[in-house]
Amino acid sequence: MMRFTTDQLHTFVTVIEYGTFDAAADLLGISASAVSQRIKAMEQLAGRVLLKRTNPVAPTESGQSVLRIARQSEFLHGEMERELGGGGAVQSVAVAVNADSLATWFLTAVGELAAQDKIFCDVRREGEFHSSALLRSGEVMAALTSRPESIPGCSVEKLGEMRYHVVASGQYVRTYFPHYPKVTADELALAPVVEFDRKDFGLSSARDLLAQRFNVELSALGVPPRIYIPSSPDYARAVLAGIAWGIVPEAQCLDALESDDLVELTEEPIDVPLYWQHWNISSPVLQRLSEKVYNAAQRGGGLR
Repeated sequence: MMRFTTDQLHTFVTVIEYGTFDAAADLLGISASAVSQRIKAMEQLAGRVLLKRTNPVAPTESGQSVLRIARQSEFLHGEMERELGGGGAVQSVAVAVNADSLATWFLTAVGELAAQDKIFCDVRREGEFHSSALLRSGEVMAALTSRPESIPGCSVEKLGEMRYHVVASGQYVRTYFPHYPKVTADELALAPVVEFDRKDFGLSSARDLLAQRFNVELSALGVPPRIYIPSSPDYARAVLAGIAWGIVPEAQCLDALESDDLVELTEEPIDVPLYWQHWNISSPVLQRLSEKVYNAAQRGGGLR
């Protein structure tokens, strides 16, 4: 039966996290040759290559599986120390969270875990459409995702749906859509739009809704001027300031809509499902993390 030692698994994780055998050797306090020997021994035991010798090194497909198990092993080892220490030891949990949840409600869970449970979140900001990849690699132990499909070795539950509104400031509407609520395809094609980053797929749904609202052909909209702002609070500020139109979480724009500082451009909002996925292991720390996330999402997330 194939069995990797604790030292081998720790070395494997360290090499991948720090990118080279030399960097891992410095951190582990051993020679680069010893690091190489440990990796080769693992590959011989597995009967396959686990690491691509690139710069930085990267796990092969088989190595991804080893990496996930290695990180789970380190996490469970830390949890054992926490329990044997009477619950006084601290514990770190790596979590993938989309920017809008981080800006609106997730920090409540982070703060409560730190203050009440001495559990500290290593938050990796990643879009909800892409965070599942971090779970697959074992880089995070839990993640907010937009898809219900369970990652192998993980449990999944639906948190709810996060509501977004397609909005622009009143001044923006007067400038770019002077005959609003009548808007032409040419006007839409020339109206600046703000995007979070180049992985932001939400605007495709917004463009569909705009085409329906103003009865124009989607193909006639072309590619409007784009402004990229990879920060959720600053994204919302840019829309409120009249720089561009965009899609903003309800929690960030409801007051401005009620005061007419923002104009809703579509007849209906966009609801994006959020799922909570985490390693399917027996862990009091992960259980506590999930409880805090569920509570924070229901109290302050505006999820439906």
